[in-house]
Amino acid sequence: MLVSGHSGCGTGDPVDVVRPHFGAAYQLNSKTVLRAGYGIFYDTINVLNFGPNQYGFSRSTNPILSTDFGQTWNTPAAASPAAFKSPLADPFWIRAGGTRFDAPMRNTLGVMARAGRGFDYTDYNIPHARQQRWQAGFQRQLSGSTVITVSYAGSYSDHISLQTKLDVLPEQYWADGLKRNDAVATNMNANVPNPFYIGNLNPADFAPAVRADMLTNGFFTSKTIRKHQLLRAFPHMASGNGLRNTFDYSYYTRSDEFQVNFEKRFSRGWNMNIGYTAMKLREADFRFYELDTKPTERTSNDGRPHRLVGTGIYELPFGRGKKFGGSVGKGWDLVIGGWQLAATYEWQPGPLIDWNNVFYYGNDISEINNVTRTWDTWFNTANFERTAAKGPASYHRRVFPTRVPDLRRDMTNQWNANVAKNLRFTERLNLQLRLDALNVQNRSQMNAPVVDPYSTNFGKITSQTSATNRWIQVQARLQF
Repeated sequence: MLVSGHSGCGTGDPVDVVRPHFGAAYQLNSKTVLRAGYGIFYDTINVLNFGPNQYGFSRSTNPILSTDFGQTWNTPAAASPAAFKSPLADPFWIRAGGTRFDAPMRNTLGVMARAGRGFDYTDYNIPHARQQRWQAGFQRQLSGSTVITVSYAGSYSDHISLQTKLDVLPEQYWADGLKRNDAVATNMNANVPNPFYIGNLNPADFAPAVRADMLTNGFFTSKTIRKHQLLRAFPHMASGNGLRNTFDYSYYTRSDEFQVNFEKRFSRGWNMNIGYTAMKLREADFRFYELDTKPTERTSNDGRPHRLVGTGIYELPFGRGKKFGGSVGKGWDLVIGGWQLAATYEWQPGPLIDWNNVFYYGNDISEINNVTRTWDTWFNTANFERTAAKGPASYHRRVFPTRVPDLRRDMTNQWNANVAKNLRFTERLNLQLRLDALNVQNRSQMNAPVVDPYSTNFGKITSQTSATNRWIQVQARLQF
């Protein structure tokens, strides 16, 4: 058994981070080994990443300094980029208007600093994101050169950041059901008198600096405001992005996977490796409704339910020291010997298809997959509302899932192969000629189908992904 841990404080670590993990192995017999392990890992909280500053260069740049903020050059312009005067010489130079600097506001605006502007904030009292991993399995030697490994692996990650909207619109103001409600949308978007209009406020209630700032903000200078903004939590923050916590740590993910790996180690001129993984990956990474207090769990697109890969290498049994032509001369060996074939294979389903809010009138959502799949009919388009004027209006609660179970994009199904020829002239001089074919079958991996029910291409795939079609490359490598 191995038990270990790590404690360290690197860049961005506010405290020491402990990463305990342990593993155990037991030899059941001469050909079978049992293994298990567990670990918990904590992420770090990064410090600010300083980018370019107001002078146009970052910490890693070594600027060429002049004495007048780039009005002249230290060297001719053709030979050097613009050079800037060091801000250490005089940080408050005289500007074109005769002023030297804008007086910092500091805390002059007080609690009015973000009113009417919206505010994204980070709650710095946050825990480190963490992940727990565990695995158990066995390895069995089938013969002198073959071995099979079967295992279960799982993980659970939590304290992951998720942006949270706090100025939510209460539930009673949202439309529901499978019928368009224009009245709700019209009511929520109606312009009403703005209670925050500066003309309605007593100037004596505000410090001069605060009032001057309010006069530059359209939130306070507009006489009208959208009704839904006044009905939201924190209505004075409803302008722009509203009020959002950018680091709500309620997001979590859980994975369970079954792994099988067969390996034929290199012997008698060939080897092979075949691996299969079945995975269930769930994550709570979004809120189904804006006003939800907890994230909603769904199947993740960061993994696939199945994945099969294989690799193999085969040296042709011709030439010196091989089964055929083992005693041929050097000339014939250069012709028939040194040939090698290799191939790789990869297959996995595509990611689940993401949907906007649409009206679906079917009784069973699984009927969407009930279709003979072609590029022109990727899913069953029946029972969807196809008229835009009858679809969900604004402020209509989501009535359709973000992802339909088992409705996925085109799969990955690809063979790659190569042929290599080694020309060994001397013990130390070898020339390798190699032909690689990527995507041997020249299969186009298609993009997601159109999921806009109001489009004439609804349910059709109209483009392919950026995955490489067949690619042939020839190369030579000289080793000495």
